[in-house]
Amino acid sequence: MENREKFKVVLVGAGFISGIHAEALKQNKNIEIVAIVDFNIELATSLANKFKVPHVFEDINKAINTIEFDVAHVLVPPNYHYDLCKILLNANKNILVEKPISETVEEAEELITLAKEKNCLLAVNQNFIFHPAFIKAKRLIKQGTIGQIKSIHLTYEMPLRQLDLGLFSHWMFRQPVNILLEQAVHPVSQLFSLIGQPQNEIKCLSSTPKYLLDRLPFTSRVDIIGKAKVPFHLSFAMGQEYPVWQFKIIGVDGIINVDMPTNKVVCSTKSRFLPALDVATTSLFEGGTIIKQGIKELLGYSTAISGISRRKDTFYLGMLESFNAYYNALSNGSVPEHNATFGRDIIKFCHKIANEGFQPSETKETPITNITEEYDVLVIGGSGFIGKKVVQQLLDANFSIGVMARNINALPAFFYHEKISLLQGNVRNKKDVEKAVINAKFVINLAHGGGGGSWEDIKAAMVGSAKLVADACKESNIERLVHVSSIASLYLGDNKETITAKTTVDKKSEFRADYSRAKAVADEMLLKEYSGLDLVLLRPGIVVGEGGLVNHTGIGFFNNSQHFIGWNMGNNPLPFVLVEDVASGIISSLTAKNITGQAFNLVGDVTPSAREFVELMSERLERPFKFHPQPTRWLYSQEFGKWLIKKISGRKVASPKMRDFLSRGMLAKFDNSIEKERLNWSPVSDNQEFAKRAIDVHK
Repeated sequence: MENREKFKVVLVGAGFISGIHAEALKQNKNIEIVAIVDFNIELATSLANKFKVPHVFEDINKAINTIEFDVAHVLVPPNYHYDLCKILLNANKNILVEKPISETVEEAEELITLAKEKNCLLAVNQNFIFHPAFIKAKRLIKQGTIGQIKSIHLTYEMPLRQLDLGLFSHWMFRQPVNILLEQAVHPVSQLFSLIGQPQNEIKCLSSTPKYLLDRLPFTSRVDIIGKAKVPFHLSFAMGQEYPVWQFKIIGVDGIINVDMPTNKVVCSTKSRFLPALDVATTSLFEGGTIIKQGIKELLGYSTAISGISRRKDTFYLGMLESFNAYYNALSNGSVPEHNATFGRDIIKFCHKIANEGFQPSETKETPITNITEEYDVLVIGGSGFIGKKVVQQLLDANFSIGVMARNINALPAFFYHEKISLLQGNVRNKKDVEKAVINAKFVINLAHGGGGGSWEDIKAAMVGSAKLVADACKESNIERLVHVSSIASLYLGDNKETITAKTTVDKKSEFRADYSRAKAVADEMLLKEYSGLDLVLLRPGIVVGEGGLVNHTGIGFFNNSQHFIGWNMGNNPLPFVLVEDVASGIISSLTAKNITGQAFNLVGDVTPSAREFVELMSERLERPFKFHPQPTRWLYSQEFGKWLIKKISGRKVASPKMRDFLSRGMLAKFDNSIEKERLNWSPVSDNQEFAKRAIDVHK
C-alpha cells in the first residue's frame, strides 16, 4: 500500500465479514480501527476485544457525534446500505461499502451524487476483481499473450449454504432479483472489469422459479448472452453441489482458462513445433503450470496455517488488495476501479437480468404475525431445525404456542396459525426472555445462545443464556422448564461404558472443546442451582432428518460435502435419532410425572456406524459419498503437530485435547430404556423407516 496518510476507520456491522475486514486492515500501519458499530452490542464488543478496538457503539449517529474518523466500512445487510451510507456521507465520511452498493439503481444514483457534493470517496468492495487468479489472467491479456479477445465464457454455479439450511429469512430470498444482487455481482464485476458493460440487449434463459415456504419465488438458474467489447456467455446457478467458477477467455492466438476456487490459471497458445509435437509440448507446459501453482498453494497454506507467514487464502488476499486499492486512491485523489459508479452499473445489470430473464412469478404476502397475551408453551429457539418439528407437533397436539427467536421472518406457513404467537427476541437479552416467559405455562429452551472466539465468550453465551432462562422461569413460576442440551456434555470415549439417564456430565470437561465444555458446565449448573425449579434436561444424540444437513459432524468432519473424515475407524454404532423423535420426546417431557430434576438422553433405536450410514447415504441418494477411516490417535497427532508449529511460531492457540477426540468418536453404548419408560417415548425402530426419514428426505 502506497498511502502515507493515517486513516481512522469505523466498522459498521459486527458480523462474520467484519472480522475479515478487521484482520486485513490491522496489517496496515497507516490504518487505525477506532470503533465497531452494531445494534448487537455484545457482538460488537466481542469483535472489538479481539482486535483491540477502543470504542463500541450501538448506533452510527452516536459514533459520528462522539469520535473522529475518516472512513467507514459499511458491513451490514444490503437493505441497510442506502440509509447508512446517506447518514455517513452527510457527515462527510468516506465509505467502502460491501456489495451491492444499494438495492436499487435510483438509490445508488443518489449516493453517487451526494458523494460528489461532499467530496467523499464512495466505493464498493468488489473484492473478486482483485482475486489473484483474476489479476493474473488480466496481466496475461494485457501482455498480449492470447492476442485480441474474441469471446468470454463465464460459468458461476455454486453451492448456497443458506438455501441448504433453510435460512429463508436472509435478504437474498426476499425478492427474486436479490439472489443476483447478493451472488451474481461477483462474476458480473469480473465480466465488467474485463470487457466493460453490455452495449446491446441481452438474451436470458432462466429456470422456472420455485417457491420457498410456498410464497418466496426463487430462480436458481439463468443463462445470459450478450455483447460488450466482445460477445459473452454467463451461466449463473445457485444451490449446486459442486462449486464451478470458471472463465474461458478466447483470443485470436490462444485461450486462458481461469478456475477461481482452485486459483488456477492455464494459458494455451501455439508452440513453434509441428502440430503433433505441438500438442505434446503444450500439454506438458499446461501440466507443469498446474503443478507449479498447486505446489505454490500448498506451501502458502502450510506456512500460513503454521503462523510462519501471513494468511494467504485467495478470498482474504482479494479483500486485502481491494482495501489497498481503495486507500491508495483515497491518498492520492484518484478513482479506484471499484468506485460507486462501477457498483451502480453492476446492480443495474442485475436488475436488467431479472426484468428480462426471470420468468414471471408472484411474491405472496408474508402472513401477519400473531401475538396473544398467553400461551401454553413457549419454545425459545423454535425456528431452528429441531424447533420447527417441536412447534409442528405441539400444534398438532392443540397447544397454544409462543415462539421466540432472533428472526421471525420467512417461516413455514404453519407458524402463522392462530394458536401461535411469534416473538422476536435474543435469548441473551434479559428483557426479551422475561417478556416471553411471563406469558407461558411451560417453557422449552432450544437456544444455546451463540458462540464466540474464546472460552469466556462461549461460556458467557451458552451458560449465561441458560441461566437467564432458568431465572425467568423461576421468577414467573412456570410449571416446567425443559432445557434441551446435547450428548456432547457427556464423555463418550469409553467403549466399555454404557450411557444411561443416570450418567453425569463429563467431570473433566476442561479437556474438551469449548462447545462440549460449555454444554457440560451449563447442564451441571442447571441441575445443581435450580433444585427448586421444575426442570427437566434432555440431551439429543446425532439428530438427523428433514430440515437438517446430510453431512452431520457427528459422522465425521469434512472439507466438502462428499468426503467424511472419520473421528475413528467408523465401526462403532452411533447414537442417531430422528428429529421427529426428538420433538416427541421433548413434548412428552412437558407433562411426564416424577421426572423433575432429571436428565434424559434422546437416542434412537437404529444406530448404524459411520461407515454404514455413509454407505446408506451414497446408495439411497445416488451420490459418491465416501467415508475415510483413521485411528483417533493419528488424527490427534496431526492436530497436535499443527498446534506445535503454531506455538513455536509464537501464536497463542489452545492445544488439542485427546479426550475430546476420543469422545467425538462416540465409542460408548447407549441404553434408552429409562427414557422410554419415564417419558413414554417410542423412537423409530425399523431400519427402513429410519433410512426413509433420515436420508430419503434429502433427495
